[in-house]
Amino acid sequence: MNRTNTQLESAGAEYLVLGNLLRFRIQSFITSQNFEDYDIVATNPEKNLSIKIQVKSRFKESDMSFPIKKFGSEIVVFVKLNCGRRKQGKITYEYRKQPEYYIIPTEVCKKYNRGGNWNKVHIKDIPNYEQYKDNWELIKKMLEIKT
Repeated sequence: MNRTNTQLESAGAEYLVLGNLLRFRIQSFITSQNFEDYDIVATNPEKNLSIKIQVKSRFKESDMSFPIKKFGSEIVVFVKLNCGRRKQGKITYEYRKQPEYYIIPTEVCKKYNRGGNWNKVHIKDIPNYEQYKDNWELIKKMLEIKT
């Protein structure tokens, strides 16, 4: 089975995360392409603080895991794009649900990384994983940004 090229979706996920950060008044910018350890830097210039964010995305509705090999960030944002489904071995694009965001400390991802060839983190392995869904406040707290 051929692997589906999801480069556009991956780039889109980074911009979706950037848009949400800006929406929540967190000054942020995307790093250069192919930067292995992180994709976005979120800042609080008033306190001279910044955090590195790695964006991991999966495009199928059923995906609840993501591969991760580098742990050079403080936060991993897992974006479930929910725009594809597998039917009879073929991927079809169906935009039925909005994306979902899980904002997880990198240390948690490292702890629950299954290792192996793919170094996958399965969201449901993380105790109380629901607490990370749409938890943009975690980033604000790390940057000492008042709400």
